[in-house]
Amino acid sequence: MAAALPNVDVNLITYNNVRTIGETIENVLAQTWPAVSLTVIDNGSDDKTMEVVENYAAAHPTIRIKRNRHNVGPVANVQRAFWFGDADFVMPKTSDDLVSPEYIERLMAVLLAFPDCVMCHAAGLVFTTTDHVDHYYPPEHLLNATGPDVMARVQHVMQHYTSAPSFWGVYRRDAVDRLSMMRYRAGFDHVVLAELALYGEIRHVPEPMYWRRGGGKPVLRLARATTEQDNRGVPLDDVLAEQRWRTPLITTAYAHMEAFAKVPLPLSQRQQLMRLVQAVFRMRWLPLMQGEAAQLHEAIPKLLNDIAAAQPIEVAWLARTLTEVLVGAQAILPEEDFARELLEVAAISGEVIHSATVQAQSSEIA
Repeated sequence: MAAALPNVDVNLITYNNVRTIGETIENVLAQTWPAVSLTVIDNGSDDKTMEVVENYAAAHPTIRIKRNRHNVGPVANVQRAFWFGDADFVMPKTSDDLVSPEYIERLMAVLLAFPDCVMCHAAGLVFTTTDHVDHYYPPEHLLNATGPDVMARVQHVMQHYTSAPSFWGVYRRDAVDRLSMMRYRAGFDHVVLAELALYGEIRHVPEPMYWRRGGGKPVLRLARATTEQDNRGVPLDDVLAEQRWRTPLITTAYAHMEAFAKVPLPLSQRQQLMRLVQAVFRMRWLPLMQGEAAQLHEAIPKLLNDIAAAQPIEVAWLARTLTEVLVGAQAILPEEDFARELLEVAAISGEVIHSATVQAQSSEIA
């Protein structure tokens, strides 16, 4: 008797996608791989998305529904999609993009042929309507992080990963379970794949089998969307806002350092990875990151004024968030020299807190 084919958990993330959710469910049901389970993870839709999903579930009892009460944004939603289900392979999926009918079958063929492969994706295209292809992703976006050299695999991902379709593939769950918790950072997907390469190979299918609806979004918009505050509907321009969204590419690079500092490797390898981050991303994005640094320099006077005018408890918080973005910029672009700004943050925040403490003590004595 032939061995049963491994199941693939397709975990479909949706939020207010009534226009596309039906087509996407049909797309999953039409896959030629015979062992597919589909879970629709709704993130608090308030349109008629769930009405469509429930109609499909009534006709297809194998469709599972997991409904979250609130939409917590892309980072936590992808984390949930990775974790949900119990199959050995997991495929997180958006509810507006489509894949070819043979997508899972072709990717699984690679994963089964190469036991060290922990993720496989496919080439892709961008479409605007079902009969109009806007453009094809260039082949250099495809990841081919293979071979026994862990550092070489990670370096390849950092050098080449750009965006979907290279993220939305089929993952081996035992590798996914080793990943760090996804943090609210610009470029969180970059970090996920770079860490994943520590645990095995990342391969691809060269044909354009991933069909992305409408294409990507501006980097700064994505950076704002991956902050926890924006995901909770809290303004990013108040005194308690974090500041890393201002430098999305610098933040992406530094987020790799944050992740590599804690991966389960010997200290020497973690240090090597952190040095590699600076070299790779400077090679890829130096002019763009220098532009971000220039804009950060311009924003500093107002942010320092905000610190000086704030209440002490707010001062401590704002000083921390501003220091975080400055430390990240300094680590990736040491020649930009944010040392003076870091000292100013410490001096102004220290003076405000000290003055408030003296005033409080004087009031107690009086």
